[in-house]
Amino acid sequence: MFEPSIELYDDQVNNDFTVAILQLIFWAVLARRLYRLPFSKTAHKLRRSSRRLVVGVVVGALLVPARLFTILVMGGYGPQFAADRLWIGLPLVAVPTIFALVLTLPRLRRFAVAEVADRQAPPTPEQRLRAAAPAVTLPARAVTIGALIAFARLIFAPTPPLFIPALLTFAVAGGWILVLGRRHRARTAGADVRPMPRGGARTRRNLVGTVTVLALIAVYAAWDWQTSKLPDSYSMMDHAMTYGDGPEVSGHGHLAAGAGGAKVPSVSVADLTGPRTGVPDKRFTLTATDARMKLSSSAEVDAVVFNGQLPGPELRVREGDLVEVTLVNRTRDVPTTLHWHGVDVPNAEDGVAGVTQDAVAPGKSHTYRWIAGQTGTYWYHSHQQSSVQVRRGLFGPLVIEKADPGPANLKEFTLAAHVWDTDKGEISSLDSYDTLRRETVPAGTPVRIRLVNSDNFLKTFTLAGVPFKVTALDGNDVNAPTELSKVKLPLGGGGRYDLEFVMPAGPVRFADLAAPDAGLLITPDGKGELAPLLEAPDFDPTRYGSPRPTPFGPGSDFDRSFQLILDNKPGFFDGTPYYLWTVNGSVFPHIPMLMVREGELVKVTVVNRSFLEHPLHLHGHRVLVLSRNGKPVTGSPVWLDTVTVVDGETYELAFKADNPGVWMDHCHNLEHAAMGMTIHLAYENVHTPYLAGRATGNVPE
Repeated sequence: MFEPSIELYDDQVNNDFTVAILQLIFWAVLARRLYRLPFSKTAHKLRRSSRRLVVGVVVGALLVPARLFTILVMGGYGPQFAADRLWIGLPLVAVPTIFALVLTLPRLRRFAVAEVADRQAPPTPEQRLRAAAPAVTLPARAVTIGALIAFARLIFAPTPPLFIPALLTFAVAGGWILVLGRRHRARTAGADVRPMPRGGARTRRNLVGTVTVLALIAVYAAWDWQTSKLPDSYSMMDHAMTYGDGPEVSGHGHLAAGAGGAKVPSVSVADLTGPRTGVPDKRFTLTATDARMKLSSSAEVDAVVFNGQLPGPELRVREGDLVEVTLVNRTRDVPTTLHWHGVDVPNAEDGVAGVTQDAVAPGKSHTYRWIAGQTGTYWYHSHQQSSVQVRRGLFGPLVIEKADPGPANLKEFTLAAHVWDTDKGEISSLDSYDTLRRETVPAGTPVRIRLVNSDNFLKTFTLAGVPFKVTALDGNDVNAPTELSKVKLPLGGGGRYDLEFVMPAGPVRFADLAAPDAGLLITPDGKGELAPLLEAPDFDPTRYGSPRPTPFGPGSDFDRSFQLILDNKPGFFDGTPYYLWTVNGSVFPHIPMLMVREGELVKVTVVNRSFLEHPLHLHGHRVLVLSRNGKPVTGSPVWLDTVTVVDGETYELAFKADNPGVWMDHCHNLEHAAMGMTIHLAYENVHTPYLAGRATGNVPE
């Protein structure tokens, strides 16, 4: 009955939201009418109003099971989607509703069935006093208060553990109801009901109430605005720390007890470098410059590029190579870095400004050296103001070939799907092609498409005209891939697919469904046309390929575990109002740093309660997907460095803490990361000497 549907998740959230706001509005109107009941002009109108209010209380009470139903539907996605609603929001409304049924409803029914001899006679003082009794009017107002607070809790949803948020919430609601209770008792303290304020007295009361509410909102907003401001200079080591579930570690940046109780000194990120000596097997220079570039349609991009190319040049190395890349900055005013997305380089080579290095200023250079210990499709990009610089063009593909790269006649296409800001508006493209690109490949030739999604958002791709295999996910080989046909390939920001097929005798069409008229058309003879595939079921990597042994899995004993709840709420970031993208209810720098110890096996549960997907990218580590939405992986093991968690989804991930450092982990919708959806993973006894902030020139996101 409550089987979750990821496709319908937003609808289920909206349904719950609608019932909650309907509950608030309905009971607010009902409470007002109950409050005015004693002032009915005649006893007949008092009876008639009571009859209507009886129906109103019953209908209002039915909204409680309606809300329970929508909450249980949300619970189908996992306990984190419903726990706060069920244990905080629902009792705020359900408990006073019970009082309304037990106390208010019987009294209204007595009014509703009372005989009225004179239809024009006013209610007696006794009738007015009974109609104004707190048992008649207070429960409905208590429901309204509870519904208002529950609605606010939907917008500012607490995350587990819920004990303290529940205690504070119930305390606020209880205090408010107690104050109202005293006022209600005061109405009937005399021989008649205290009259409602009118004229100037009523205006003053409404004004005082409005000003009080606005003042409270203003105080909260001012506090949120002030505390959201980032210092001009700060260290990532200033974060609070969380140790998750597992033994507490000593904390980085401090001396810690090692074997035999010896003190272990803290290691600087700057010392966790790649090889400093030795002749590199591959040496590259990437020069960043400002440029006015054109896409294939002649749309112009105000770009920042590497080596005058859009995107930057493909860097191709071989497994085991010592790679040396020199970044030269010849821009006018754009400090920048190089981050090797998906490659588990030593921490000092990771290229994150203010965390692993200082940004390279215009006129300066920086050299990165690392061993290519992985194979597959990766990419490099700036990690200084990355939400701006990647969008403008500071990125390029990186291919690490196996010792045996495959057939000698293999034809490869490396494609970066990107969205450019041009003089003609936003344009989706493959590399710089925003029109149809045509290529000729002889029939029978093995073809590999290395696909990189360098955009912020999830994109969907199709390959028509030929059966194909998905042979790698984020550079990691799929075990025993099988042929696919007529499927859509969703790919989150930062993610990669390798697709392989044998060129048929007819045309093949690769398309980004954000711009289906563009794409890549491959023909064996330079002739022919093929329409893009637009409708098909989605590819599910957790059900693809065949299982094989992994060094750890769902049944492993984990040394440490964390839970990350991704959500959204209104608020301020760095003094600017946004609809914030939060992790466990907070945004950077208020998200505690995840602390691990080298050698530990770590489990991370990621829950997306927001209304957009979040491609979570872990620097310096690849993760094994244990389960998706409570279902274990049944195909090939899924190893990723960028896990796209769609709204309504829950992923269980695991990794080995085998790459010491201070690592940035963030949403690879880089705009979300720039607005605070950024966390850090730190190893004990490791610290960074670098500072971030406006005054330092280091702005990682």
